[in-house]
Amino acid sequence: MDGGGRTGQQTLGYLGVAGGLAMLAGFLPIFPWDSPLVFARIVLFNVGTIAIAFAVHRSQTSVGRRLSRAAAATAIAANAWYLVMVLLSIGRPQFPEPDAGFRPILFYAAIALWLTDAAFGFVAARLGSVSRGAALAVAIGSLLALTGVGGLGFTTGPWRSIIEPLSIAGLALLGTGVLVLGIELATRREARAVA
Repeated sequence: MDGGGRTGQQTLGYLGVAGGLAMLAGFLPIFPWDSPLVFARIVLFNVGTIAIAFAVHRSQTSVGRRLSRAAAATAIAANAWYLVMVLLSIGRPQFPEPDAGFRPILFYAAIALWLTDAAFGFVAARLGSVSRGAALAVAIGSLLALTGVGGLGFTTGPWRSIIEPLSIAGLALLGTGVLVLGIELATRREARAVA
């Protein structure tokens, strides 16, 4: 599973950098969350996270092959699922307009996305072949972002004033974690362990 050695690792790292920046761009006034560019940013974030999961797995297989494979595979699958759902949602009715046949599937894709990204981050932090701080940022940021999934009801109930800022902070933490992992992987002299 070498995938091109150093050049492949750099490419995956740069995709991660782009994904992290795409998430963080939502905090800039010129790229508001309700901008039409939000679809492109989400797709870029998903592609970047897939690249990071693959690259981190390559670097940590010698210290936890099975655990690493499970965490990376589920994160890759969930990010790919969510990416496809986002692309399919283009041109469909947007919230608050109803879309009963589609939106429940998107809801489950979002749950899978945040839970698997969190698990991937915790596994990467435990195995320690990449920055533990950045991996924990991905893990904790994903769990906080999960609270913002509309169907869970956290952002509409009595705790809204607390949950919404936590969810937004989670997105910032997650974007930062993916960005730092991308930089680390893109600039690393050589992979610590490549399987």
